[in-house]
Amino acid sequence: MKAYPFLLPILLLSSLAAAPLHAQRAVPLEQQMGKAEFTQAGLNKLTPAELQHLQQWLAVHASELAAAVPASEETSAAAAAAKSPGPFVHTAKTTKVKRNDSITSRIDGEFRGWEHGTTLTLQNGQRWRVKDDSTLTVPESLSSPVVFVKPGFLGSWLLRVQGYNTTARVEPAN
Repeated sequence: MKAYPFLLPILLLSSLAAAPLHAQRAVPLEQQMGKAEFTQAGLNKLTPAELQHLQQWLAVHASELAAAVPASEETSAAAAAAKSPGPFVHTAKTTKVKRNDSITSRIDGEFRGWEHGTTLTLQNGQRWRVKDDSTLTVPESLSSPVVFVKPGFLGSWLLRVQGYNTTARVEPAN
């Protein structure tokens, strides 16, 4: 199969939809994606056997693919937070809340740690303010370390820097 750089995000989205349906009945990718997007991705060029193999592979590896792709491209922390308010938070749209809306990015610039009130700016444009009394001091400043922000309980957000076991309760600052 010829590699298409834009194919992974499309396949990821279709695999997320395919995984739960696979147990019941596999829905063809063309039906999930729509004919235009299916053709634009070049999937119409696959043989039926290749397409079936791809669908099976996506169903098996859906969770791995979801973890590999950043969950949020939002440039505002408030917009990202609004998309996934966390568990036990009732929204008008639905009572079922997705728990996989974590944000993976990098600190924009040098990182020396945090304390209460510190605002951390991420490379994706989001800004998060530490609102608890946790502290993290790194021995030497780090250049753009990877950071994870995930929903906590009751609408809170937790931030962790890769390589450190300390988390901070944060809130959107933009």
